[in-house]
Amino acid sequence: MPTRISDLPEYTTITGSAFVPIVDINEQVASKNKKIRIDDLRKYFFTGTTTSSSFTEHTPGLYYFGDNSNGPLNLTGSITNVRTFVSRSFASTQDGAPVIKNFSSLFISRSVVVSPTLRCRGMLIFVDGDATISGSLRMTGRGASAVGTDASFNVINPPYLGDYWSTQLFPSASYLSRVFAAGSGGGAGGVTSNGSGGAGTAGGLGRSGGGGGGGGSAANTGAVGTAGTSYSGGTGGGAGCGNPAGNGSAGTTNGGAGGNGVTNSGGGAGNPNGSGGTQTADGTGGLLILIVRGNLRIGPNGSITSNGSAGNNANNIATAGSGGGSGGGVIYVYYGGTLTNNGTVTATGGSGGSASPFGGGTGGAGGAGTAIISRINTAFSVAN
Repeated sequence: MPTRISDLPEYTTITGSAFVPIVDINEQVASKNKKIRIDDLRKYFFTGTTTSSSFTEHTPGLYYFGDNSNGPLNLTGSITNVRTFVSRSFASTQDGAPVIKNFSSLFISRSVVVSPTLRCRGMLIFVDGDATISGSLRMTGRGASAVGTDASFNVINPPYLGDYWSTQLFPSASYLSRVFAAGSGGGAGGVTSNGSGGAGTAGGLGRSGGGGGGGGSAANTGAVGTAGTSYSGGTGGGAGCGNPAGNGSAGTTNGGAGGNGVTNSGGGAGNPNGSGGTQTADGTGGLLILIVRGNLRIGPNGSITSNGSAGNNANNIATAGSGGGSGGGVIYVYYGGTLTNNGTVTATGGSGGSASPFGGGTGGAGGAGTAIISRINTAFSVAN
């Protein structure tokens, strides 16, 4: 015979694995008494649906450290096989939804790069255990061309990471994982007399960096870079040119294309880089959040990056300026155990391109974004 509720011992410490009694009024059989774990009850109430099975990897809700739905990830072995696996597992839609993963543990071996296949609105990785990064976790060049929002991961509850989590997980109010819709501003374009483009404004504390301005030429001006967004560093401005003569154009807002140069002068970095000059790697820094419940180890060759890209170089023609670099993105890395960091965590802006040796202004560098790594409080109340 089941134990009566009145005879059960009093709880002194409630955990997520504890059971609570419930009554199912929709049950058709005589006994309507059931029980459910607190963890599952949270899923039910937070998703606002009729079944807890709808709690998926796309709605982690109150699970700060994920739901383990993707199991352990150990990226070792044949580099060809690993790359094939990564391209399949981290597939993304161009400028679409963020890549969200829930691992029980994570190991990225040396020389392995984990990045979305296409630029997208971010990559969020929950790890419920330990994480070791000897390779690279990367949103460099993967920023999205999209209008920014303060609720950057708007498919996740709660959308304002810092507004909710700051009182629950962070030891100080200075640690906020808010990501702002508007990043920092772009740099000014270079004026005539071969003036250099201005650097994009650095971000920090949840803001991406602005794009650099394009370089000027003897008689023509470079154009301004643009401001970053929650999903992207700012785009670089195109450079002015004296042969053929013309002014550069500004980068496209909201993480769009870089500004165009004039045939021989460099285009700005963006999604994609603007036309003109010699093309370099395109893209902007994106949004990357890694939350680890256990210990985090970053090896000597390990890196977590969301950097901008360099502007286009000018061709070797007289008085041709170079394009501005794109801005760095936003990185938040939190761990609950210990940190061993022998690698790098960066959200730097891309450099300006190289100007013509025969005259022309150098494009401005993109501004650095946000790169925060901090310990997180793993204890939280089940009432949250």
